[in-house]
Amino acid sequence: MRKQALIAVLGTAAAAFTLAPIGASASSHREAPLISQDPVADNTDTYAFTDPVDSAKVDIIANWIPFEVPSGGPNFYSFGDDVLYQIHIDNVGDAKDHIVYSFQFKTKTVDPTTFLYTAGPVSYDDSTKTYKNWNRPQTYDMALWRNGDNRRIASDLLTPPDAVGKNSTGDAAAYHQLATAAIHDVGNGIKVFAGQRDDPFFVNLGGIFSPLNVTGSATGAVDSLNGLNVHTIAIQVPKTAVKGPDDSIIGVWATSKRPTMTVLNGNGSKQTGGNGHFWTQVSRLGNPLVNEVVVPLAGKDIFNATTPADDKQFLSGVTSPLLAKYLNAFFKVNAPETNRTDLVAVFLTGIKGVNMPKNANQVPGDELRLNMDTPVTHANPNDVNRLGALAKELDGFPNGRRLGDDVVDIALQAVDGATCAFGTPVCTPGALATTIGDGVAKDADATLLTEFPYVADPHSP
Repeated sequence: MRKQALIAVLGTAAAAFTLAPIGASASSHREAPLISQDPVADNTDTYAFTDPVDSAKVDIIANWIPFEVPSGGPNFYSFGDDVLYQIHIDNVGDAKDHIVYSFQFKTKTVDPTTFLYTAGPVSYDDSTKTYKNWNRPQTYDMALWRNGDNRRIASDLLTPPDAVGKNSTGDAAAYHQLATAAIHDVGNGIKVFAGQRDDPFFVNLGGIFSPLNVTGSATGAVDSLNGLNVHTIAIQVPKTAVKGPDDSIIGVWATSKRPTMTVLNGNGSKQTGGNGHFWTQVSRLGNPLVNEVVVPLAGKDIFNATTPADDKQFLSGVTSPLLAKYLNAFFKVNAPETNRTDLVAVFLTGIKGVNMPKNANQVPGDELRLNMDTPVTHANPNDVNRLGALAKELDGFPNGRRLGDDVVDIALQAVDGATCAFGTPVCTPGALATTIGDGVAKDADATLLTEFPYVADPHSP
């Protein structure tokens, strides 16, 4: 019966555009054809929230490299030396970045005669500010671009080694100390961390993509990312450093770029034509799940290569969401299928009175919008936020995104009409608008840290 309903919905959709199968990824893991072949540049999730310890600061976290298996040696995961990683901030509301934090990495091989990742137990030498016995140390430079002015903030910052096993990087307590050494204070109230972490996203892939067993009953509501890692860039900055001229609302997204030209030498080494000047954007992520269920297959690579200012071309996927048609075909919930101006507010403009910029000339675009004046009601990073009461005090997605936000349930409920009150005219919610979900209540395999960078330490083999 479900198969017949799915065929009927796809037949209707085909007249509008060619669509990818419902989900081939989690959040933004492997969400588009080209980036699925380039995991080092694949931005999986972006988060922005007021720091739960210091309310004068804001934390922005972006993750890359999906589905890292802890035992993935002998060449363990690392950031790409030929990738430009960036965090963008729009503090005006014109769908353009006005602040950009950039990160470029450099990897060194200490002993090229061995295949080993470590030469023994890794330790941190505080006197020399280096890791001992790590054969593939990686460092990075951090730069700040602000309205045309570009300057380097810091150079040769350490990343920690991956967690590769007790004999090399110690037990959980020892590894935590290694990772803590890679938290850097770079001045002007800014902290930064870059390195391997537990993947904080949680989703029941078997249920969502079976397809649409959104109760979790048949799959046991398993967190399909249990035990997997990602690579994280986390920054903590004073709110005053990113606040705009009109209000305290910022729009955040992350990108990765590759050199426009790369040439392979006969020995397999690379010559790149980037040199910091000629870069092509290959991945972009603001709000979670947009490129998965809003953008059609033909537009997914285009989405990754463009900016929020270009997102008008994807508007129909928001105002007439195909996922609502699937929910109706499978569950007969009467989810509103057209004129979804409430979803435009959630994903493209911000919600009036919550996180919509005051700029009268605002341009809609996919940005993770955070009202930094919103009081912190969830001081514990491990608290899980769902839609609940959608008031202007909403602390969590779609007002920013905290690490514990259950964005899969929130997105499903929003599509079924839980956010109808934010549209004009107001739509009528579907029957499961307050209950639909994938059955996974929280991250099943890790406890978030209670201090920066908040993302839990990675899993070890």
